[in-house]
Amino acid sequence: MENSYAQALWQTIEKGMDPKTAIHSLVALLKVHGRSELMPRIARAFKRLTEKEMKKGRAQIWIAREKDAHIAMKESGIEEADVCVDETLIGGWRLEKGETLVDASYKRYLLDMYKKATA
Repeated sequence: MENSYAQALWQTIEKGMDPKTAIHSLVALLKVHGRSELMPRIARAFKRLTEKEMKKGRAQIWIAREKDAHIAMKESGIEEADVCVDETLIGGWRLEKGETLVDASYKRYLLDMYKKATA
């Protein structure tokens, strides 16, 4: 239920309503219907939603260790990306941007070798 309220709030703000006005309207609506206790859960759901929406067009580069970030950025040719550590990677990097995935991780190479050896 809180996700629906958060989505409605996002869409209202996206259509041009002032965020402060939209939030006050939501709080008033919740009070009228006796659902004020949902506000903290709606706030958390809204935070998750905004983080997801803000990252949509942004590149993410996944690396095995933090110290590999500069090498991965240089090899991928991306100037700006969110750097995330994935401990399941042995080495190398993975770049995700929108629907595009570039996988230059050692894990992928090892899995490919395993599939060829067992096929």
